[in-house]
Amino acid sequence: MRLLLAAAVAAAAPAPAAAPPSAPDAKAARILASAVRLYHRLEFQDALERFDRALGAAPGWKTAAGLRAACRWTLGDQAGAKEDAELAARLKPSDAPSYAARGKARLILKDFPGAMADFRASAEADPRSLEGPLGEGSALSAQGRTRDALEPLDEAVRLDPGSAAALLMRGSVKDRLRDFRGAAEDYGAVLEINPRFAWARLYRGMALRELKDYPAAESELSVFLEANPDHEDAAYLRGNVRFLLGDFRGAAADLTKVLSKNPGRGTAYANRGQARAALGDKAGAVSDLRKALELDPTRRDKIQSALDALAASPAEEAQAAPALREPASERGRRGEPAPERHTGEEESLFIK
Repeated sequence: MRLLLAAAVAAAAPAPAAAPPSAPDAKAARILASAVRLYHRLEFQDALERFDRALGAAPGWKTAAGLRAACRWTLGDQAGAKEDAELAARLKPSDAPSYAARGKARLILKDFPGAMADFRASAEADPRSLEGPLGEGSALSAQGRTRDALEPLDEAVRLDPGSAAALLMRGSVKDRLRDFRGAAEDYGAVLEINPRFAWARLYRGMALRELKDYPAAESELSVFLEANPDHEDAAYLRGNVRFLLGDFRGAAADLTKVLSKNPGRGTAYANRGQARAALGDKAGAVSDLRKALELDPTRRDKIQSALDALAASPAEEAQAAPALREPASERGRRGEPAPERHTGEEESLFIK
């Protein structure tokens, strides 16, 4: 699931009475407004159904197409999102909602200057709406200008503190600025608005792990894994946190699950080897570390050091080597948007 959080228009005004029959009527506008509310709650599937209904009632409605484009992109339908965006990009905006809709279309099409201009025009047309600043923050974030993105996102949250979409985007930006406490607070606020949005559990768990609040991080990752049991990176990260909590058996179990899905992940073998060493399983630890050495020669020195330490200790005294930090240049930070923001590799506790 991709989480590109461009701006969503709060409501669409009904067409004037003299508009052509094909223009959206008041009922279509109400459907679109309900879709936008669901989008801001991060209820994307339900929002998409409403966007589809709105466009079914008014085929070719460019404002609705721009809004649906962002929802489709978020749900991973890039082809459908681009199709909608190309239609919405032909809008001739006349008010704040239509400027915001065209801005979203331009953002998806990577016309960043055009998107920025539209979002600023939307904010100027309606200073009370969060859509302009939310869109501007989204566009700045998409360009890697995370520090610049924070000010408009703060304004978007101020204008509508009930928008989970704005809070999630701001949390992502804070996370990449290494304001992990602020990120954890924003993700927590998202969950207060929509407790079913499991991805906020993952992101909050990652932030809490950075803050060294390991019990809370383990709890959030566990809730996320209940909803997404096959998520490899979440299991990898929970294994990390469980090791830090002294739950070596739980850490080894998580890493075994990771390896069942990705047997080529060398760091998972290295880390499970360290967990097995902490459990006193010297033979298992040596086997895992040797496999890691075969799969991940770039960390040869660190893995070999762990093997040497095991070889020097009696089997009953085998224990994990100290954590080895990898250079900052090797530790990827999250991109834009959500699930792929952490791969898990940068969170490795043991052999990094």
